[in-house]
Amino acid sequence: MTGVVKQLQDKDGFSESEAMIADYLLANFRMLPGMSTRQLAKETFTSSAAIVRFSQKLGFGGYTEFRVKFLAEMMQYVDRPHGKELMMTDRDSVHSILDKVTSIEIDALKDTRNMLEPSDFVRALALLNKTEHVDFYATDNNLDIANMAASSFIMANKCSTVHPAMTMQYLQATGAPKEHVAFFISRTGENRMLLDIGRLIKLRGNPIIVLTASPRSSLASVADVVFPVATVKSMEELGPRVFLMGAKYVMDILFAVLMTRVDFHSARQKEQWLSKHFYY
Repeated sequence: MTGVVKQLQDKDGFSESEAMIADYLLANFRMLPGMSTRQLAKETFTSSAAIVRFSQKLGFGGYTEFRVKFLAEMMQYVDRPHGKELMMTDRDSVHSILDKVTSIEIDALKDTRNMLEPSDFVRALALLNKTEHVDFYATDNNLDIANMAASSFIMANKCSTVHPAMTMQYLQATGAPKEHVAFFISRTGENRMLLDIGRLIKLRGNPIIVLTASPRSSLASVADVVFPVATVKSMEELGPRVFLMGAKYVMDILFAVLMTRVDFHSARQKEQWLSKHFYY
């Protein structure tokens, strides 16, 4: 379930009456603590049943559960800059830019956490437990995340392949053994080359994991597991950087989950061997 405030702002899939409820809640949230379903229904020209259905549509058991979560989020939302207030101009001081970038990145991590489902990590773990090799597919800055994940996965007994050249990624996809897991990292999920590779791998029957800021993208549609990551759409220059931060966050969680399944004694022996034979 994504952030409640964002759902109300986006109104994605809302009917006309639901959009009216959302607008009222956002504009009059301070009145909500003492407001019953009947009172809210009267103010929004709907019914008590419609308010309950609206709460359930957002993923809650009922109006009371929704109200608690919505008010908690709204209190945080109004206490920090958001929307146009986060736009940076040449009139901003270094201090204000520091605060705005900090707010953007903290909000992005919180939004990513709200988008993530534990069940997706369980499904990804089931796929990764069946393989000893992960093939990464990414371009540009996303290769940095792939390399970071590959170096971490080694400690979890997962060998990984990261090819910077797109030609090599194509060749890797055509010859990858069926037991290899394909892991795509793409902010838009619409990169033509990665999409071609994804469709090829899908035809070959290899399992696919996708990490993206666009969970409804073409690339996500061919995946077995999709990890959504928040990004910044209103400030395109910051978008890729914010995505990289969120992608690293997801990889860190996945690595931690993998490590809980690794024999501690074996992992400790590996660290001791590396410390003995390699000096940095």
